[in-house]
Amino acid sequence: MTTAKEKRYRLSLSWEHEKEEDWLNERSAEGLHFEKINFIKYTFERDPSVRYTYRLDYQGGLNNKEKKQEYIDLYKDAGWEYVCSYGAMWHYFRKEWREGENPQLYTDRESLIALYKRIQSLIAVLFLCNLGIMSFNLSRPGPIRIVILAIYAFIFFALGFGYVKLNKKVKEMTK
Repeated sequence: MTTAKEKRYRLSLSWEHEKEEDWLNERSAEGLHFEKINFIKYTFERDPSVRYTYRLDYQGGLNNKEKKQEYIDLYKDAGWEYVCSYGAMWHYFRKEWREGENPQLYTDRESLIALYKRIQSLIAVLFLCNLGIMSFNLSRPGPIRIVILAIYAFIFFALGFGYVKLNKKVKEMTK
């Protein structure tokens, strides 16, 4: 029996990874099980006989195969199945769904705060990189500069918004 592959398209934002988890879990309840992501294209396998709970983790610095395997094995030992990675930093895991259970990758507040701060660091790096790229692009003559400014205004607003949202989550957890 061959299983059907389906594709869905969705833009996900780093600071709203919980919404992406919810979306993947809703697809699994429909019998669609996540396999891989390529920017905004998600590939699923249809199998109504099983259901999963999906969780994401942001963990950079796993470029070395041995380090990445140790990382995956750590979650495997806790009962999580590794699904895939995106951008070498976002890692997708799943567990078979059980009614009444809501398994999490992070079970303590300190680890969750550290996750949010890692994502904030990524946003800060993206902000600085885009600032440098914008400076270079603004050196171009002509009316294109207005378009460039508009694009970067949107990028900086989105990054700043994400940073502030994560900061709010951190503050709520430290109360």
